[in-house]
This record gives sequence, structure tokens and C-alpha cells, in this order.
Amino acid sequence: MSVPSTEYRNAISRFLSGVTVVTTRHAGANHGITASAVCSVTLEPPTLLVCLNRQSATCHAVIGSGRFCVNVLADDQLALAKLFSSKSVDKFAEFAALSDAPCIDGPFGTPILPGALAALECAVTQHSDVGTHRVFFGQVLGTIATEGEPLGYFRGQFTTLQRGG
Repeated sequence: MSVPSTEYRNAISRFLSGVTVVTTRHAGANHGITASAVCSVTLEPPTLLVCLNRQSATCHAVIGSGRFCVNVLADDQLALAKLFSSKSVDKFAEFAALSDAPCIDGPFGTPILPGALAALECAVTQHSDVGTHRVFFGQVLGTIATEGEPLGYFRGQFTTLQRGG
């Protein structure tokens, strides 16, 4: 027996999650999608879990390329979160128009978004379908980390941290 999806959505929306854009390059084209279903699995070897809708172009591109990058968005990157969650056909062309800095080619062949708090380039080690999504496990090949505050997602809305003192 399972709870109704509306009940599940109501409860899980209370879980604050970070906001990322998962990117990849396949067949000469960049792909990306906003994702909050991302988590660290293990430190040895460094492994991330990412869930992508099976219907998304980015999911198909990750399958084809065998690589992805998790770009952890900063609190001033709300426009990027919205852009990469849209159905836009060429998100990277729109990104170029929005951004002061170009997308960076990561050492392992994935697009890295400038201004992200962190970028973790991964090689897919396993993947499996669960419901409407494909769950990818990726071994982390390289990282970039900067200072700043994260963009969050809570109760169906993007949010920022209010730090108390």
C-alpha cells in the first residue's frame, strides 16, 4: 500500500533541498536541467546520486555521454534555476544571453556554469528506472568549490537562507 501522490508531495515539500543544474554534453550539444533530487552517496569512492525525468532530453544525453556535472546554484542564480527548469529548446543559448560569463568546459567534458557554488563532474557508474525517473549514480571525477550562499527549494518555491546571529 502506498500513500496518494498528493499526500506524499505535501509532506516531502517540507524537506529543504539545494538547487542544482545537472549538465552534460552529448553529440556536440550541451544539455541541462534543474534538479533538487541530488545527494551524496559515499565518500569512498566519492559518489553522487541524481534523479532525472526519463522524458527529459538531459536524461537521454546523460545516458548517451556517460557523464554529468552537478552545478550547485548560489542564491543569486534564481534566473538560471528557472531557465533550466523550463521547456526551452536551447537553454544554453538563453543562458549565454543572461550571463556575464560564458559556460566553462570542464576537464572531463561537461559544461560548468560560472558562479555556481560547486561543480562536481561525474562518470555514470550505474543507472536504473524508478517510476517516472531514472536514478543515476556517478563517481566524482573532479570538483570546483567557491564561497557563497546556496539557493534552496522549499514547499514548491525557491528560497534563500536567512542566517541568524
